Amino acid sequence: MDFKKYSRAELLKLSADISKEMDKRAESDKNETRKRLEKLAIEAGFSVAELFGGQKTNKRAPAKIKYADPKNPENAWSGRGRMPRWLTAEVDGGKKKEDFAV
Repeated sequence: MDFKKYSRAELLKLSADISKEMDKRAESDKNETRKRLEKLAIEAGFSVAELFGGQKTNKRAPAKIKYADPKNPENAWSGRGRMPRWLTAEVDGGKKKEDFAV
């Protein structure tokens, strides 16, 4: 394809459309592969769980909120990761992080 004839806006739309289609196809390919593996396992006399184990997730429990903005209850922080902008602004304004402890 000759992309020189497209405007920037058209290229951005094309890029977004391609990204969406790639996501759809990846999901479709994953589902198709899962079905083929399940069929092979059943033909061999096994379940997928026997061959690969159950689906395990390594998700941690959500962190408890340690800091909250009394002016805006939606502004909350667990203390993990980077300090949020609202709290950084308050600290830069002279307040202490502990002033917002829950």
